[in-house]
Amino acid sequence: MSKLFLLADDDHDDAELFSEALNRVDPSIVFHHVDNGTAVFEFLDNSAQTPDLIFLDLNMPKMSGWQCLAQLKNNPAYKDIPVIMYTTSSHYRDAEIALDLGALGLVTKPSEFRILKTIITSIVDNIDLDLPATLKGLAGLAKY
Repeated sequence: MSKLFLLADDDHDDAELFSEALNRVDPSIVFHHVDNGTAVFEFLDNSAQTPDLIFLDLNMPKMSGWQCLAQLKNNPAYKDIPVIMYTTSSHYRDAEIALDLGALGLVTKPSEFRILKTIITSIVDNIDLDLPATLKGLAGLAKY
């Protein structure tokens, strides 16, 4: 079965860029986009396939990325799904909070498409290895 990535982000332009970069890196990965944290649970409750990875934006309507992450990690059915926070924030404290709440790490949205492709390539290449170490290695790459 193909890998499935779920992105929760209310910025449709960012989601489109993410989808395009992921498709160029590995077109076999199925991509699904929702625009808020509440929709993450609607997708999970109704999907036949559990995502291999969830990317959460921090600031979304209805349910923020922080709220969604906390609920995911407190739900026995979803707590083992790997989550990466995907945000415009590059504040070190946000990365610490992400780890404390159970995310694998935090990726700052890059301003350049080629950097986004590099980030996604690193994640895809290491999804079955050590993603937390990979994410630490990517820190600082996506600065504006």
